[in-house]
Amino acid sequence: MPIFAQGVPKNKLTILYFVRSANIDLMREQIHRAMVENDCMSYFDFQTAMYEMEQDGMIAAIPRAFGQAYRITAPGESVLSMFEESLPFSLRQRLADYADSARESMRLETQLLSSMEELYSGAYMVHLKAVERNDVVLDISMKLASRTMAQRARKNWGKASEEIYAFLLKKLLFTEEAGEECASENEQEQQSDVSNQTDALSES
Repeated sequence: MPIFAQGVPKNKLTILYFVRSANIDLMREQIHRAMVENDCMSYFDFQTAMYEMEQDGMIAAIPRAFGQAYRITAPGESVLSMFEESLPFSLRQRLADYADSARESMRLETQLLSSMEELYSGAYMVHLKAVERNDVVLDISMKLASRTMAQRARKNWGKASEEIYAFLLKKLLFTEEAGEECASENEQEQQSDVSNQTDALSES
């Protein structure tokens, strides 16, 4: 890794600059994607820089409901503030623009999670998770017959999660009995709680 500014490799400064620009907890994969899409460094250089910065205390891995999150630390901020102008202005502008445009989608990636695994039978197990303020509010695992179905479920999770969450809450918490004209006061209070829960999920 080439020495860049006063012994601080350019790759480290680049990663630090992007993490600070994003201003949200980021998954390792999100940081790497930003480096690749902006032609900043190779996979090997990225992994080396991340490992060394974590060891040196310039970034910190924080446990989150969606997995490990990374953020810049005070020592990392100090290093960046001293040497960030040694990064080309065009690179800083490109990373800042990328962070601004991708921030919402990156945030959603840490709130609406999906993964899949192939089973011995050839079917697929899909795992879908919704996270709100670092708490898992919905966690679904379902077996699907094919890879195509599993990929489709993952793709649609972001669009359908709020509706699925509201549907499950209402179905699990309320029962309609024949002859009842209206819900009891307790049920009405619970319905209000369901509405609040759903609103919170959509706003988080």
